[in-house]
Amino acid sequence: MSAHDKRRSATPPTSLARALRAVCVIGSALAISGCSVPRQLLYSPGHAPVAIVGSVHPRPESISVRTSDGLDLAGYYWPGASGDRDTVIFFHGRNWNAEMGANFARHLVGAGNAVMVASYRGFGENPGSPSETGILRDAAAFIAEARTRNGPNAHIWLIGHSIGAAVVLHAAAQDRHVSGVIAMSAFERVAQAAPRLARAFIPDRWNNLEALKTLAIPVIFVQGGLDRFIPTGSGDDLFSTYRGPSSLVMGETSRHNPDMTILGPWINQAIDAMQTGTLAALPSPPHGWIEKVRRP
Repeated sequence: MSAHDKRRSATPPTSLARALRAVCVIGSALAISGCSVPRQLLYSPGHAPVAIVGSVHPRPESISVRTSDGLDLAGYYWPGASGDRDTVIFFHGRNWNAEMGANFARHLVGAGNAVMVASYRGFGENPGSPSETGILRDAAAFIAEARTRNGPNAHIWLIGHSIGAAVVLHAAAQDRHVSGVIAMSAFERVAQAAPRLARAFIPDRWNNLEALKTLAIPVIFVQGGLDRFIPTGSGDDLFSTYRGPSSLVMGETSRHNPDMTILGPWINQAIDAMQTGTLAALPSPPHGWIEKVRRP
């Protein structure tokens, strides 16, 4: 292999990897700062609020949920059609906030399902500081709010992107009454995106392979074929680990953030197909996306 080929084939550093590499540089300060500095680098929660983009749908309702440890967190909510028991909850990723999540999730509105947008402690204007344990408390609070609004027998569908994909897999493992999960741009473990020397300094594990071992519900993995932020093969490994109903869908030219104008309508169709508890009737993905493998 030529030097040019070696340079071309090298895996480019990801934004998450660059952030976690900085953890190594400040490792000597960790004894003083505890876990706060590496967690700030891991989650990067300081993104300023953005405007919610207008659409043909009404603006979402601003909501607030209270966590089990007493934090009030902001989110957004679009009611569903009368009599529809399905609620989709979207969980965003690193360096996003509730408003950015609403702009992403608005493409799921209009199919009859209620749509809720969650956010986390320390993100946007929410109080607190993010951690794996704390964020899972936040997820439980939004799931509880969905059941409060739509009844204890509501069908809860969790959709997460990037770190949000880890949140939904772990939240479903803890809740045990979630109907199905769609994990978008998911890693196997959060340390997977970090340089080897940085891994000892990452305080939160987010081991998605372990979370999958406790689930038995339909799970759809959605990966971008040109995603530079998630290691190649993560979707294949996640699918291989999970033994329940599952599908691996890949956007051939999609990057880390999928185009929801294309994918959103299909996701709503996929949720309808998952109502049976299987993926036997999962529709074909839209143009530019392929289903690599399915376990109905």
